[in-house]
Amino acid sequence: MSTRLQRTWDGLPIAPDEPHGAAIIVRRPGGCGGEREYLILHRAHRGPDYEGDWAWTPPSGSRQPGESVLRAALRELAEESGIQARLADLRALDLSGAWACFGLDVAAEMPVRLDAEHDKFEWLPASRALVYCKPDLAAAGIAKADCAATAAISFRSLSMEDLPDLVAWQHAPHAAPWFPESLDLPAAERKYGPRIEGLSPTKVHVALVDGRPCGFLQHYRAADYPQYAAATGKPESIAIDYAIGVEELTGHGLGPQLIWGYLRDIVRTAHPAARLAVASPDVANTRSIRALEKTGFVPAGQIETDGPREMLCELDLVKFLG
Repeated sequence: MSTRLQRTWDGLPIAPDEPHGAAIIVRRPGGCGGEREYLILHRAHRGPDYEGDWAWTPPSGSRQPGESVLRAALRELAEESGIQARLADLRALDLSGAWACFGLDVAAEMPVRLDAEHDKFEWLPASRALVYCKPDLAAAGIAKADCAATAAISFRSLSMEDLPDLVAWQHAPHAAPWFPESLDLPAAERKYGPRIEGLSPTKVHVALVDGRPCGFLQHYRAADYPQYAAATGKPESIAIDYAIGVEELTGHGLGPQLIWGYLRDIVRTAHPAARLAVASPDVANTRSIRALEKTGFVPAGQIETDGPREMLCELDLVKFLG
C-alpha cells in the first residue's frame, strides 16, 4: 500500500518481492435489501504516523519471506479479523503490483474478532468506506470489489455435447478476432475430439458462472508442444488458454476470477510440482493481457509462434499458490 501504511510493518520480516502483502476486501449483504457493506478496521497505534482517518483499512498485511500470497492473505485475514476462510473462498480482484487484492463474501451475521493492532471496526457501504480508507490502494481495493461481478465459478471437463457452444463462443464478435481458425462444428470435433477422449496432452474445461456455461479454459505442458516450448523458452511450464464466450459477461472483472480459480482448482491439482504457468495472448489483445496481470502474471516479452506475435506472460505458481 502507501509508503506510510507500509511502515506499520517495520521491524517485521516482509517478502522482498512483489506482491509484498495482500488486502482482503470483505463484503456482506446489506440489511433489509440495502447496500452491501464492507469491513474496515481501525489501527490502534498512536503517534504522528497514525493520526487521521487514513488508519482505517480493510484486513491487510505483509507477506513473510517464503510465504505464498494466498496463504499470507488467509493468515492476515484470520489474525486481524478472526474470519477463517478457505483457499477457494478468496476471489482475485487484482494481484498485480506491490499489494495483492482479494475479495471475500461472508454472511450478514459473520462475527469479527479484532487483534491487538486494531481497536474498532465498521461495516459500511462502499461510498462511506471509501471516505474512511485514505491510503489510495486500500480505497482502490474496495472500489474494485464494488464494481466486480460476484458469481459462483466452477469448471467441468469439455464434452462433445459442449462443442456447439464452444463454436458459438469462438464466433462471438468480441472473441472472433482471437480465433482466426473460424472453426465450424465438424472442424471443432476434429480438433477437440482427441482432447475430450484423453488422446491429447491438452485438457479442456468448460467454465460455469452461476451454473451457466460461458466459456472454456485449457492447460497443457509446454514441453508437449516443442515449437511452443522453444518459443517461450519455458519447457517446464504449464501453459493455459482461456476465453469468455458470452459478451455480456466481459468487462466485469470475471476474467481474473476465472483464471485464478482455474489455476487454483484445476492446474495446481493436475500439476502439483509445477513452478511456472504461462499464457501468450495476441499482443493486440490488451484486455486479455490485463486480465492475466490482475491474476499475478507478469509480461515477459513478445514471442513468435506460427501466427501473430504473442505476449508471453508468466506466473510464479509457488509464490502465489504455494
